[in-house]
Amino acid sequence: MVQSVYSNAWAALTGKTGTTNASQLFSNKAAPSPSSAAPATSAGDTVSVSKLGKALTGMAAKAFEHLDADSKKQLESLVESGRVSADDAVKGLRSLAKNALFNRFTTESGHSAEEQQMAERMKVLREQNAAAAKAAENPDHQAALEDLDRLGEARKSGSVSQEEVSAMHRSISERLKGFGKSDKLRFSEEEGSLMGAVFTSKANRFADLDFGEDDHENSATTNKIQSDDEMAAAERLFSAGFKLENNAMARFAADYDIPGLGKGTMPAWFSFKPISR
Repeated sequence: MVQSVYSNAWAALTGKTGTTNASQLFSNKAAPSPSSAAPATSAGDTVSVSKLGKALTGMAAKAFEHLDADSKKQLESLVESGRVSADDAVKGLRSLAKNALFNRFTTESGHSAEEQQMAERMKVLREQNAAAAKAAENPDHQAALEDLDRLGEARKSGSVSQEEVSAMHRSISERLKGFGKSDKLRFSEEEGSLMGAVFTSKANRFADLDFGEDDHENSATTNKIQSDDEMAAAERLFSAGFKLENNAMARFAADYDIPGLGKGTMPAWFSFKPISR
């Protein structure tokens, strides 16, 4: 039977099962028995659990299980050296995990009715922008602007009548219709506002998900995704030198049973450098 994600995370920390090297996080204080080819543990032996191993629970433990071996060692080293606290390591991992879950949620959860309306409006705006950009490539656009400049000079010199000015201005205005910078700016601002509204709506829906025992810190949120403490802990974690140069968190999110979505499709490992697993 396939072990649960939490069991696998605990196995990675204790070295009792699975393939993860236990020396990453534990040291066995018992001496090997000279009469046996394999090390034996007597009833009086003890197993030393690392600071990080004691602190990891819930969502952070599941995220830790999906890290590559190098990242696990790096995180453990930062905690053991005192450069980051075990609490910061756990909260930082939970921050990264929630962000990965939110990214998957925004992609796979679909739109609410209100979000769908905003998405349709954004589509219209993009089409209008595309049409305006295409029309702006028409050589007549530049020619119309030049005619407008000449009309202004002619008006100043008095070489044309007011009736001629009005008629020519109407003609040039028709040629320039839809090309104005103010229209493009209006489209851009409205689309940006709608994108922000959709993001906020999805963040609010994500905040309403119940992650149960996996999330012990879901209040005082900054942007409805991570808490203030979690985001600050993640900053301290990266400032201390922690680097995650692969898609471990995306793999975690795919393997996580998000309420209402279930599990996703596990992506292949992707890294900016060779990793050991």
